Amino acid sequence: MQSSHSPRISNVLTTQAGVALIVSLIVLFGWIFHVKEVLSIIPGSPTMKFNTALAFLFSSIGVLIARKGGRIFRIFTYILAISILIISVLTLAQYVFAFNYNIDNLFIVDPYSQTNPGRMSPATAFCFSLLSLSLLGTNSQSIKLRTATNHVLLAITIIAMFAIFGFILQIPAKGKIFFFDSMAIHTAILFRLTSQSLSYKNPTYGFTALYLGDYAGSKLMRWILPFLIVFPLSLGYWLLYIINNNMLNVEFGVAICAISCTLVCIFYVAMVAIRLNNSDRERKKLENELYESNQELSHFKKALDASSIVATTDRKGVITYVNNKFCEISKYGRDELIGQTHKILNSGHHSKEFFKSLWKKIGNGEVWIGGIKNRAKDGTYYWVHTAIVPFKDENGKIYQYLAIRQDITKLTMLSSQYENLKLRNKEIEQFTYIASHDLQEPLRTVNSMVDLIQQDYHHQLDEEALVCLDFVMDATTRMSNLIKGLLDYSRIGGDKHLVKVNLMEMVETVTKDLSSLILETNTKITTGDLPMTMAYSTELRLLFQNLISNAIKFQEKGNRPEIHISALQTNEHWQISVRDNGIGLANPSSRNIFAIFKKLNNHSEFEGTGIGLAHCEKIVHLHGGEIWVDSELHKGSTFNFTIFKYS
Repeated sequence: MQSSHSPRISNVLTTQAGVALIVSLIVLFGWIFHVKEVLSIIPGSPTMKFNTALAFLFSSIGVLIARKGGRIFRIFTYILAISILIISVLTLAQYVFAFNYNIDNLFIVDPYSQTNPGRMSPATAFCFSLLSLSLLGTNSQSIKLRTATNHVLLAITIIAMFAIFGFILQIPAKGKIFFFDSMAIHTAILFRLTSQSLSYKNPTYGFTALYLGDYAGSKLMRWILPFLIVFPLSLGYWLLYIINNNMLNVEFGVAICAISCTLVCIFYVAMVAIRLNNSDRERKKLENELYESNQELSHFKKALDASSIVATTDRKGVITYVNNKFCEISKYGRDELIGQTHKILNSGHHSKEFFKSLWKKIGNGEVWIGGIKNRAKDGTYYWVHTAIVPFKDENGKIYQYLAIRQDITKLTMLSSQYENLKLRNKEIEQFTYIASHDLQEPLRTVNSMVDLIQQDYHHQLDEEALVCLDFVMDATTRMSNLIKGLLDYSRIGGDKHLVKVNLMEMVETVTKDLSSLILETNTKITTGDLPMTMAYSTELRLLFQNLISNAIKFQEKGNRPEIHISALQTNEHWQISVRDNGIGLANPSSRNIFAIFKKLNNHSEFEGTGIGLAHCEKIVHLHGGEIWVDSELHKGSTFNFTIFKYS
């Protein structure tokens, strides 16, 4: 199985293995064409042997194809690794058993080395044996084997660094131990590059994972490790240079080296500590912000769970999460829902085209909002107002959907009932209009007949018959007035056009219409500041006319009517008050006073049909307001009504 790693690490792996491949090819051509300068970069230093260059060629090719991961590539990698292992093990055996297997000059004869010509150093052979084993284990599916492989590669890196340090510090071959004395500088460098590139093949295991990780310890290692390598190496180089040139004696040079190393290390550690402290402060700040965000999200989730039906699905619509509200409404248990699709709730109410349109929209990454009728486990139906939100990954692909629903079953039923009620009301209004209009004709006929009898047969009828005819005439007149009032009531709201109305001017117009009654009763009418507002002009004028007429009519005998009209502004309404000094009401809190044909007083004393206040209430409701009365018997009344402040 091929491990996944970032593009940056993949590029490093390819670059380092490519450098090793190129250098090994150059050295091979150097042996073939006898170019000694590429065999021994530093004059007088050991050469990179032909077998060494060949093994590096095999290993770099193995590293490059190991990342492919296919079966053929794995087989080819194993062949290369085994070839390297054979060369390295036979070379080590020659050192251990002091026996020549004739592999040192098998391909090219080495004319440059005096001791063991053509033979790679013991350190080189040992490193190649470890490298071959690492190539064999790098594609293993065993985590333990991959981890062990990276530890082996770390050992190769350490050996290579020893050899590199020896060249940098200019330690002569005779001063090196036998294990390192014949390893070339570019051999050590290629071991370093090849082992690192191969360890990057599995960056989540072993020392590589520790060095490349995102945790604080890994970051600290990346800050300190380069310093721990470069600084002692530089210090050692200058110390040896000074001592070798007799600028200081050994004891004093070592003392200066120790003091310098201590001071510089303290300074560097302090700088690292400051940086870590800054990072830690930033981390704590982010932790606090994250905690606050989590708290806020927790509150949002709690509120959402308490008020809404919530579910998530994968990109195929399979349910992955439901909240308690979902289970409560659907009557299904959580175990019954998770792993299912929403087809489990399908009521059959919606068409296939409905769901195709829904999926097309959310599949394009758009939010879908609408109403859906579902079927619960017990067979009952319920409506939900649904919002489905697609979630996308960093590549812009949808990976899940979040559905938030509100149970609107009651609202849907109320809406349906409301529409039915509007239809019934319209039918009732039509019936009332037709009935009221048609009833007027027979009443007019009765009136005409009574009037004819009174005129033509007046002298032939006794007194009692004439009184009866007067009663009939009076009854039909009252009946005609009642029907006319009913007809007017049904017509209220027919003119559905809001216009800008000056209430002060409207009251003045109404008082002019009632001027005869006002002069006859010596009525006094005063007003406060009345506003401009949007209203249904005809209906509102009728409202003022009814209230002012009632205030004039319902008075104690001999009392002069006094009426005051005022206005008060609230947040959403204008409150208009019409106050009088009339007879007042015994029970002003009763809503019956606004009932149709409900007379507040004996009709023999005060004329009227009892429909005026019903007109008033209907007009006020038409304007989005309410009407009520504050009154006390024999002390007058104040009729208050509100008008919605239309924008």
